Amino acid sequence: MKFSLEIFRRKSSQRYIPEIDALRFFAIIPVMLVHFSGALLTYNADFDRQIIDQENIFRHALIHGNNGLYLFFAISGFILTLPFIKKEVKDMHFKNYYLRRLVRIEPPYLIAISLFFIVHIVLAEKSLAFLFEHYIASFFYVHMMIYEARPYILPVSTSLEIEIQFYLLMPLLLILLKKIDSKIWRGAIYSLLFACSFLVNLFPFHELNDFTRYFVAGIVAADIYKHEVFNRNKLWDLVFLITLPMFFIVNESLVKSFLLFFVLTSSLQTVYLKRFLTGQWITIIGGMCYSLYLLHYPLYHLFMRLFTNKLTLFESFEANYLFQAAIFIPLSIAMISLYFILVEKPFMEISQRIGKLRKTKRADDLDKRLVDSLPLTKSEDK
Repeated sequence: MKFSLEIFRRKSSQRYIPEIDALRFFAIIPVMLVHFSGALLTYNADFDRQIIDQENIFRHALIHGNNGLYLFFAISGFILTLPFIKKEVKDMHFKNYYLRRLVRIEPPYLIAISLFFIVHIVLAEKSLAFLFEHYIASFFYVHMMIYEARPYILPVSTSLEIEIQFYLLMPLLLILLKKIDSKIWRGAIYSLLFACSFLVNLFPFHELNDFTRYFVAGIVAADIYKHEVFNRNKLWDLVFLITLPMFFIVNESLVKSFLLFFVLTSSLQTVYLKRFLTGQWITIIGGMCYSLYLLHYPLYHLFMRLFTNKLTLFESFEANYLFQAAIFIPLSIAMISLYFILVEKPFMEISQRIGKLRKTKRADDLDKRLVDSLPLTKSEDK
């Protein structure tokens, strides 16, 4: 039987844009690199984490990989805006929107936190009562609101709690944008949201206000992508090559927000880079980013707890990091790909079918209305 990489491809109920999966790749890989260094320093007895964090230039460079989280927020703003931005309010079916989001996101997340809840019980580092309380808080995406601390069961789910808040508010924003369907009105709303993200605590939710600017960057990119026509041009290749690394380097959030807009916009218009950005391996790994994001952090900590001290063969932090990362990051991706195939992808396909069923139902309803509006023939009238 011939093996096909198609088994690793993600499914979507929208038109597939491979460049978006490429951006997911550029978001998840830097996050994985920095989290691996943190796990290594947590368990490695040969390196003082406090000294490395303060003095090591290589570690400082890795820490910039956390900016990948903001790229994820911009991508979310883009993909959630895209299906609705040109629709009338009456055609925005948010029941279907919420159902697809629920089916797509919830089961892989709940299975992951349940799995690691059991792992924490086995490790017996905290009481069962403590673990259960934190598990329930994470189950309902309110851990940060209640404890004002990263989720204990699955620390990376901090960003998912922020994403869920955004998902819940997004339909209200879309309706507001379409109440007066003009570029000036939408531009005013975007500017207001962007300004409030810096100046006013607009949302009473933990940290959502601080990240709104990155969601807005994606929303504006989707608006322009839908309403404006850009010709592919090699200048867009240059914009992408400049803005992507700059985004990971700069620390100023205002500048990062504008860079995110240009990263998204330019990635969709490249000429020479198009083949690279739509390449098989980069889009496959990018398409698995949700499973990778859910599982990489606890896997790293498990691997480093068991193996980092046994595999410390060099004196420098950099050499040991590169050696161990070359082993355990590919191993983690291989293991997590099974989770993607067995858990995440089936729910992707269900979400996709829900989207198709909704489109079919709308088409059938339209056909019925057209038939009902036709005048009856004499024979039918009788």
